[in-house]
Amino acid sequence: MLIKSIAERTMAADAPPLTRTPIDVDQLRILLVKPDISGVCVGFTSLARVPPLDLLMVAASAPDHNIRIIDMRLEEDEDFEKLIEEFDPHVLGVTAYTAEAVSTKELCLRARALNPELTIVQGGYHAAMAPDDAMDESSVDLLVLGEAESTFTPLLEAIRKGEGFEEIPGIAYLSGGELVFTRTAAQIKDLDTLPFADWSLVEQYSKQYYLNVMGIVGTVETTRGCPYDCSFCSVWVFNERRYRKKSPERVLEELNRLPDGIDVAAFVDDEFWVDEKRAIEMADLIISQPEDWRGKDWRYWAQVRTSDITRRPALVEKWADAGLKVLLLGIESVKDIELDRLHNKRNKVTHAVQALGIMREHGVEAWGCFIVNPEWEEKDFLELEDFVRHHEIAFPQFTVLTPLPGTPLTDGMIAAGILDIAKLESQLLDFLHATTRTRLPLIDFYERMASLYETTGMRGSLSVYKRAIRNGVMSREWLQTEMGRRVRRFFSELCEVDGYIRAHELLGHEVSA
Repeated sequence: MLIKSIAERTMAADAPPLTRTPIDVDQLRILLVKPDISGVCVGFTSLARVPPLDLLMVAASAPDHNIRIIDMRLEEDEDFEKLIEEFDPHVLGVTAYTAEAVSTKELCLRARALNPELTIVQGGYHAAMAPDDAMDESSVDLLVLGEAESTFTPLLEAIRKGEGFEEIPGIAYLSGGELVFTRTAAQIKDLDTLPFADWSLVEQYSKQYYLNVMGIVGTVETTRGCPYDCSFCSVWVFNERRYRKKSPERVLEELNRLPDGIDVAAFVDDEFWVDEKRAIEMADLIISQPEDWRGKDWRYWAQVRTSDITRRPALVEKWADAGLKVLLLGIESVKDIELDRLHNKRNKVTHAVQALGIMREHGVEAWGCFIVNPEWEEKDFLELEDFVRHHEIAFPQFTVLTPLPGTPLTDGMIAAGILDIAKLESQLLDFLHATTRTRLPLIDFYERMASLYETTGMRGSLSVYKRAIRNGVMSREWLQTEMGRRVRRFFSELCEVDGYIRAHELLGHEVSA
């Protein structure tokens, strides 16, 4: 992977201006693309396939143009090429996480081959955190490095008029063969001023978006950023340590605009309960809606810290009354020393234990996230397994410690000589693969990973499965649908070591016991 330091960057103001031929139309045709992960990856896309809310927000920021969205997680390669030929877009916009970087480059190459005059713009976390790598593909013309809602419209105008880009904040592009950067774009201060997503742009996919075994999902973003600074996380880095929020009234309006036919409303914030007063107000608004309100039967999902729960247990009780069924908890480790020294979590294992007990009292299930350290021995895996089983966590998620670009974890690993960034392969950054040397032989390491999924959660405990049914988290009927069967197949794959090893073999790595 190609990553350079901020100190090495050249500013666009110091480079020759870049212009393009004007496009003589008032309304541009724009195709926004959600890529699939690389075929090398395992990833969690079969576990939770949520709508591309980021692309919906980008589309909403440019209402004067003709915009379509294609979700390549749900389309075949020929559908992508057919749409480019039929729609003939002036601009192709693609968003990508780092695990999607290779497949995104392949998409851009195919689009360029079909239409050499196409302007290709890439945004998302990978563009922002690893711009040199994102632009290490001749088909990409421009990168958006921050919040696209404030950048996309002026960028489109410059493309349409054939003007230079040096005055547009928050972008990067090649000038004279060198990647140059404009000034940083200001963050959007008042999130209530954002346009509303137009869900009709993904109407053809709406029944195929789901969240684990909970059912068909619609998503709402109520905040951006996180006030904490976990070493492995890129969210707070991307958001410059700031935490911004929408008003409860704005959140209710977004709920009202979700597509018909959903079972789950997922709040996709990285930290939903930072503001206790606002959290209570949102729950009260939902509870106060009339009995025939469309969201009365929805199941709610959110992500919080265990310390949010222990600080104010009433949040769980209130939100359970509103229909909350599952909370994602970043427990990360069952060792305080790892929480402190490795993850900079600013939390304790005791908070997790207390939070899990409070949630059980109110019928709210835990989606417990744990980070597997490549340095672990077998006893460490067994300690984690015992914790998850003892505390009856219904939805355990085990991920390998992953060096995402731009995080303190990655910077520290590079400085310590643990990680050679030039040899880091983005296809392995799907949170299920080791990218550094493991203490156990690699096959043994993955056997322990597979065993964690086999022996814990609903798969490992009939009583936990029955409790989740009783708490209304899912239904046996949904599990028999095509999507339900897909999720169950994926869980089975997580329990087989071959699925983990396959990625290394496809990348040409020698894997031995």
